Amino acid sequence: MPTLLLIPGLVSDAFVWHGVTARMPSVVADVSTQATITAMAQDLLARHPGRLILAGHSMGGRVAMEMARLAPSRLAGMALLNTGMHPRREGEEAKRQEKIDLAHKSGMVALAESWLPGMMAAGRTPDPALMADLTAMVCRFTPDIHERQLRALLSRPDAALTLSAWTGPLLLLTGAQDLWSPVAQHQDIAALCPQARLEVIDDAGHFAPVEQPNRVGAIIAAWAAEIAAQADRIPETPLFDRPRANAGYALNKMAMGLSTPEGRAAFAADEDAYLSRFALTPDQRAAVKARDWEAMVRLGGNLFYILKISAVDPTPIRAIGAAQAGLTLDDFLTTRLGKVTNG
Repeated sequence: MPTLLLIPGLVSDAFVWHGVTARMPSVVADVSTQATITAMAQDLLARHPGRLILAGHSMGGRVAMEMARLAPSRLAGMALLNTGMHPRREGEEAKRQEKIDLAHKSGMVALAESWLPGMMAAGRTPDPALMADLTAMVCRFTPDIHERQLRALLSRPDAALTLSAWTGPLLLLTGAQDLWSPVAQHQDIAALCPQARLEVIDDAGHFAPVEQPNRVGAIIAAWAAEIAAQADRIPETPLFDRPRANAGYALNKMAMGLSTPEGRAAFAADEDAYLSRFALTPDQRAAVKARDWEAMVRLGGNLFYILKISAVDPTPIRAIGAAQAGLTLDDFLTTRLGKVTNG
């Protein structure tokens, strides 16, 4: 199963992700030692083998996007929180340098006091307990780590040049009152990736995962669980879930009628009359008439039931598998079963 890898942002650690880690198994990444966003991405790909579901907050979102550029086939899904895809902006270096100088001169407590209030939801008085916890988190880092991460951000790639190539599941999440990475930045990402789902969290700013940990944690956990549940599915094979079972009830009931000699005789004698006994949709009826196995499955047919049609109209199981996969029989035998045909 894919590993849910949580990538924190600037001078941040597992505290940011407690709303997620309390809900499902996950791993918090370490991005405190690498000098560039690309190096962070390469290091995480090397440290965490196998398929990954990424969730990146702020700078961590930048790292996630770079991982998607470097190794898209390794990723089963990507969540980007309170982030952006743009390169360094005019005047940004001077503002970042002020924070670097402050941390080196006055320490990490002074940096936290200067930096954190602007990261909270605009228009609200920050919660003192949360601010104390965030300050303690910042102080777990050193001025050197802070500087290294800021310089990595200043040299960050322009993710807009490559992000549109990402076609996998994409969750975008930000605080409604995030002034640092506003909703518009996430809408820009969504414009490049039509499959994106955008969640805007009320009463939250740039640290949405800890300002609203229950809501953010629940959204990410449910999203990641859905991706993980489908990880072992054969690509393009419909998942036989409750909605599909409900939609295919009449089709499967019709097929189950072929379990009896009387049902099979009626089907063989007058197929149209037999099908009229059941409340099939026009598409389901047409699929049965055409022996379109792929369409029958897509329309709610359970193979355990609809294969009973082959008891009346003999069809090799290999041909049914090929039709369901959208392949010719020769291609199916070669690519799915590893057999070499004579034709």
